[in-house]
Amino acid sequence: MRTLTTYDWHTGRLSKPLQIAVLCDLHDEAYGDIWPLIKGADCLLIPGDVVDRYRQTYNRGIAFLNEAASRLPTFFSLGNHEMLIKGREALMEALSRCKAAVLINTYARFGEVWIGGWYRPWLLNMPDMIDQFEQEQGFKLLLCHKPEDYMRGLRDRNVDLVLAGHAHGGQIRIGNQGIYAPGQGLFPKYTKGVVDSRMIVSVGASNPVRMPRWGNPCEVVRVTLE
Repeated sequence: MRTLTTYDWHTGRLSKPLQIAVLCDLHDEAYGDIWPLIKGADCLLIPGDVVDRYRQTYNRGIAFLNEAASRLPTFFSLGNHEMLIKGREALMEALSRCKAAVLINTYARFGEVWIGGWYRPWLLNMPDMIDQFEQEQGFKLLLCHKPEDYMRGLRDRNVDLVLAGHAHGGQIRIGNQGIYAPGQGLFPKYTKGVVDSRMIVSVGASNPVRMPRWGNPCEVVRVTLE
């Protein structure tokens, strides 16, 4: 069961509100219940991990990107599961053919907003797009899969809003505290909600590991840019 989490984000820079749906960490799971949660959104942003590197599968993830793009403008950036899956070349070929806009350390204009997709460019032997991205005029929204990547290396960059996932909400949540997150270890700091005043971290749309989630339902996020 996926829940809907909403945020209102005042920009002072848009001529009209923009409804953004955000889905992270699908991990090649079924997605039929997602469509009612994103209905009416102006676009869908996906900060990584539509595939599942544990099962080595991505057919449903690619199908989701294609169906989503047939419903509304869809923008996808890489996560660690896309990077670590075996046969990554075949996955990248499938991504190159999909209907969604695939942002691999690049960015695109959508109305009054610039949307960038950033993932550890040194691992891809690619130039870092962030220098050029932050020079663009207008509201700059960055997809950055790992919240710790933002906290360690992107906090001083000129972007307006960052969307992240990866931490799975800390898997088990007691009150507002997650217990464990990949990349952050025990009692992680960046697992859900607004971090550093300009990053929204999603708990993710699925559970790819055997450990159950507790106090931490899977979610789809809606952000109203005002």
